[in-house]
Order: sequence, then structure tokens, then C-alpha cells
Amino acid sequence: MKLAFTWLLTLSCFVCTLQAQKTEFFQDFENLKQGQNILTLKTKDFKGWGKSTWQVTEKEGAGYNNSNKYASSGNEEKITLVQYRNLKAGTTYVFSTAIKMTNVGGKAWKGNYTLKVTSGKKGDIHMYGKEEVKEPTANKWQNHQIKFTVKEGREAVVLQVYRWAKNTTLNVDDFKLTSK
Repeated sequence: MKLAFTWLLTLSCFVCTLQAQKTEFFQDFENLKQGQNILTLKTKDFKGWGKSTWQVTEKEGAGYNNSNKYASSGNEEKITLVQYRNLKAGTTYVFSTAIKMTNVGGKAWKGNYTLKVTSGKKGDIHMYGKEEVKEPTANKWQNHQIKFTVKEGREAVVLQVYRWAKNTTLNVDDFKLTSK
């Protein structure tokens, strides 16, 4: 009986290990300095499209899950934070991040934002996943996830967060990519 129980326990642990997620990338901004431009990090993890500016904000307990630091956009129009990744075909990934909109001036529509996972270039874009958030509650963190499986020939992937309204702030925390 003990042998059967031990075997069953070992098998269960093995199955759980097979289903475990592997973290490919994770940035919670806690190791960065207040005001630091995340687009100029030596690791070049993030890019901004257009005139995007992004810096680390530090406010005790104000980040996602009460963390102290997160990245905040400038107030420019059409702000985009992107990350380029070369991923493995046939592998399933989960892109997740927490978003909080601030400075919307009581106009919820100014807080609209979009998360996307794409591959390809203009005229030949494959959309792995997209989440459009309309009129989010201001000053409240929302966690988002996009699950996708990479296709052969579409391994160059772009993870992106976008908002269009001028004079609003898009805050990002726990930017993460895991594989299954």
C-alpha cells in the first residue's frame, strides 16, 4: 500500500512539473530607480513607438499588488510600449501585465487602451491576440493575459500596450511572458 501511495505521489509531482510554466521575461520595475527611462536600459528590453516616453514611478504601495514601483507613460498622444521576442514555434505562451490608467480627468473614454501580441510587418501581420479595454476604472490596476501558440514562420513576436488619448498616463507593472 505504501509503495502504491509513493508511486502515485511521484507521478502526480511529475505531471505537475510538466505543466509548470517557465518565466521567459519578467519586469516588475522594483530594481530600477525612480525616474529612470525604461527605453534606455542596457538590456534594451523595451521600445517605444512614436514619441513615447516611459519612466519608473515610485510610490509606496501604489503599484500592482501593493508594490512600490511601476512604469508610467508620458502624456504624449498615441503612446506605445513594445517588446520584441523571438519565440519557439509550437510553444504556448502567456503574455500578462497589469495596467492602471491615471489623469483621465473624469472622462473614462480617455482611459481606453489595447494590449496586443502580433507577428510580422505592415501588410503581413498575424494577430496572436488582442484585448481592447474601453472606459476602464481610473486609478485601479487591472491584470490582463493573452495566451497564444507560436506558428511556424511567425516566431518574431511583438508584445505591446497602447493608448491614444493625450494628457493621460498609462501605468504598467509586472510585464511578464511565460511559456507552458
